[in-house]
Amino acid sequence: MVKINFLDKTDNLKVIEAKEGSSLLDVAKKNNIDLEGSCGGDMLCSTCHVYILSKHLNKLKKQTIEEKEILELANNLKNNSRLACQIKVTKELSGLIFSIA
Repeated sequence: MVKINFLDKTDNLKVIEAKEGSSLLDVAKKNNIDLEGSCGGDMLCSTCHVYILSKHLNKLKKQTIEEKEILELANNLKNNSRLACQIKVTKELSGLIFSIA
């Protein structure tokens, strides 16, 4: 199991254990994290928008062109914005903090 940290919009930190290979969106849903994901993880919206510390972006798989295009629909887009539905849990993500956008 991999320890993942979610920081909600009120700066409350929740540490959860996630199974490798799961999407970050699925992990959030299973652990009652307030992350919408209205398209169900089909990358059709930007409601699972999260931020990760820029220095940790290299621990994630590179964004696809499709993810970048969908993120352009998001509010408050930043250089460290990602879609939780496109992030697969790996050992490299252990201890990282994902902030809900």
